[in-house]
Amino acid sequence: MERLARIILGGRLPASVIAAGLFLAAALVPALGGLLGLVAAAPAVVIGWHVGARGLVEVGLIAGLLIGLATLAPLMPVLWLAAFWLPVGLAAVVLRRGPLFPAVGLAQVLVILAGVGGWVLSVEGDPQALVGSWVGSVLEGWVESRDLPQDQTRELMGELESSMVPALARFLPGVIGAGILLTWWINSLAGLSLATRVGENPDLAESLRDFRLPDATVWLVVALGILAWAGAGSDLGYWAGNGLIVVAMLFFAQGLAVVHSARLAYGLGQGWLVAFYVFVGLFVQLTMAVALLGLADVWADFRNKIKGAGSA
Repeated sequence: MERLARIILGGRLPASVIAAGLFLAAALVPALGGLLGLVAAAPAVVIGWHVGARGLVEVGLIAGLLIGLATLAPLMPVLWLAAFWLPVGLAAVVLRRGPLFPAVGLAQVLVILAGVGGWVLSVEGDPQALVGSWVGSVLEGWVESRDLPQDQTRELMGELESSMVPALARFLPGVIGAGILLTWWINSLAGLSLATRVGENPDLAESLRDFRLPDATVWLVVALGILAWAGAGSDLGYWAGNGLIVVAMLFFAQGLAVVHSARLAYGLGQGWLVAFYVFVGLFVQLTMAVALLGLADVWADFRNKIKGAGSA
């Protein structure tokens, strides 16, 4: 890992080739795409951490050119820079000034909220109906690919259109936004782990266990909730409802900080933590519970109580 970090820092061209190669493999190789997508922006963190914003932009532009030449898709490098490379790399530029994880996370959430809002404003007509049409088309293609008898195909599509399509149409933009945010965070953690193999080695684990949002973040949740309720059926209400899903990720991160602090305070082994993350991945209800734990931590300050109980 240290050797890879040194290769990335060895020059603009090697770093650009590695960055472009990781992204192209993630985008074009289905079997590896999901996994590589979680680390494809790690070189951006290494560059941002050790070189700074200028080096980050230079490497990004060269890698973007390589991606454009490889795909012959002019928009691909732009999307990669704007939605992948720069958000992750600029976060590292800020984080090298100190453990500013809450501020960085909040800024990234605001960027995604602005992106969702811009998309809602750009759509002609009802954005929820448009998303429902997209979802219906995807599900219809999936059902047809199963080669079922015609009557079973109609029956299955009727069930999906009455149950799954409305729910997905209502919250899909927020789920996608939350997924993008989670991808940024995982890339950042992978990149920081790589970057700290060279040079200074701050205690990132302790900084993450201390993750605590500004108390005023609660008012963002309240404001979005009011807008979603009062503006139900409108574009504003649709944006606010999906925005709540994205903001919930911040409190999910704070809830994870509480869980990690509790594990350390009570001396639980790594196996418990692995099992916890497996269950989080399997059950969305547990994800919501962790987010509520993070929200409650704003008032209850569980970590101070846990430290007191653990030392008693």
